Amino acid sequence: MEERKSIELRSEKVRNIIGQIPPVLLRYGTVIIGLTLAALCILSMYIPYRETVSVDIVIEQSNDTVYGLALVPKDRILLMRHGNRVMIHDPLSGSSEATVSHISTIPARSDGRQREVRIAFPPTVTMQPGDVLEGRIVLSDVSVFNRFIQSLRGR
Repeated sequence: MEERKSIELRSEKVRNIIGQIPPVLLRYGTVIIGLTLAALCILSMYIPYRETVSVDIVIEQSNDTVYGLALVPKDRILLMRHGNRVMIHDPLSGSSEATVSHISTIPARSDGRQREVRIAFPPTVTMQPGDVLEGRIVLSDVSVFNRFIQSLRGR
């Protein structure tokens, strides 16, 4: 049986040069990576992160007051506050905004896993009782960077 001998085709000087990373590449590569990360962090401060809940809003009337009722899953109720913005999309009248005026902690009659949320419309918006509209309740409207910091703090 023949023994194979390793043949070195390169001298020791060439092996040293090949085994080293050029210092210019190390220095500028690190700077480029650092600047890219810093630019991404700065950019994330301006990118909005809007957390919403899609709901169907049923328009109802009590006395002279017209309001909307929406069913929201109970796990999302904890994130809601009075005065949260509601973006409403109506195919006929276009888009409008309203606010959350009351959040019920009692389970809805139709579905015990959901809670009723009352929505108040501004006086300029006219709605017809019985209409059903699509809407989104805005839970939070912060930047991506702020949302990341909130997730690190545990909300």
